[in-house]
Amino acid sequence: MRVLGVDPGLIATGYGVVEEGPGGLRPLARGTVRPPRGAPLPERLAEIHRRLSEIVAEYQPDVVAVEEVYLARNTSSAMLTAQVLGVVKLVAEGRKLRSYAPREVKKWICGSGSAPKEQMIHMMEHLLSAKELGSDHAADALAVAVCALFDQRP
Repeated sequence: MRVLGVDPGLIATGYGVVEEGPGGLRPLARGTVRPPRGAPLPERLAEIHRRLSEIVAEYQPDVVAVEEVYLARNTSSAMLTAQVLGVVKLVAEGRKLRSYAPREVKKWICGSGSAPKEQMIHMMEHLLSAKELGSDHAADALAVAVCALFDQRP
């Protein structure tokens, strides 16, 4: 099974494609989409849509998994991020869509919903047998993809 994980953000949207096969988990792609900062909102959303659509076309994931928007700190920022979430859902058309709260991702990966970022990165490097997972956004997206793979197991 192949999953595209997405960490949505208007400034930086992380993505990671992970495949599970007989040899275990294998990262196929990871990176960060960074739309031009000063560009109008529709242009920024279009850039995120374009890049994620290219990734879906290239890797043909069975599932698209996304980290849910966290609302506690800044409502206006969360509303903008929610628009990116809408773009992700559009890109996922025709595929299974899963979403996970940030604390849920940490619990799946580290066993604790309050695990620090460093522990998350260390566990992801271990699970994927990979070093240097890219930006924090890409590492988070890979973690979301792994959650979806774990969640699919019987």
